[in-house]
Amino acid sequence: MAFLKDNNAGVLQATDRKLLWDTGVVPGSAQDFAGRLRRLLPNGWFPPAPQDDEVETAPVLAGVLLGFGSVFAAIGTLLGQVVSQTRLATMDGAFLDMAAADYFGGAVFRDDSETDASFRRRIAADLVAPRNTRASVLAAVTAVTGAAPRVIEPMNAADCHALGRIGVPGCGGGYGYGSAGLRYGSLHGGQFFIETALGKASVASVGAAVGRVKAAGVSAWLRVEG
Repeated sequence: MAFLKDNNAGVLQATDRKLLWDTGVVPGSAQDFAGRLRRLLPNGWFPPAPQDDEVETAPVLAGVLLGFGSVFAAIGTLLGQVVSQTRLATMDGAFLDMAAADYFGGAVFRDDSETDASFRRRIAADLVAPRNTRASVLAAVTAVTGAAPRVIEPMNAADCHALGRIGVPGCGGGYGYGSAGLRYGSLHGGQFFIETALGKASVASVGAAVGRVKAAGVSAWLRVEG
């Protein structure tokens, strides 16, 4: 290890006047690989590599080895990038978009001008989001519209209550005939209804959000209010 020097062979100093040491070539660089290759050559075939301020006595050899070193350095850089793209926490760019397509089958897309960090958080959140429950549907729609929706399950008495009479609409908990909030129940399951305001969302985005969390084989009916 020698001192760092400028073009005039003067020793460089730090701002505190301390001398700067040359710690050697950067590991994984073209110069690093060229040096490794040179050390593998049989002794006596070529002049030894220069030390400190020594002049290179085999410039053609050094140039050839540096060419090979550049290729190895590029491969090393590529391998490092490939390794980082194998985990959601470190992947970026187009690899995040491909991961979203693999995980969700095209149901989750990057928003316009969305950063990698923001998109990565949404992918991670969707991977562990609760599904197949009423609570998951409520959470998904609320996240898109910003307003809590009303979910109605025909087989749920708490949603539809009991039928009253025309003369006494308050029967059945105030959801009888003539009541604005009346919802008819059914003994046939396999479907539910959602009433929600859109806010800044679109009908398509709300439908996509519900589709990602509802149970397979269950139909969801959407009613947009106001």
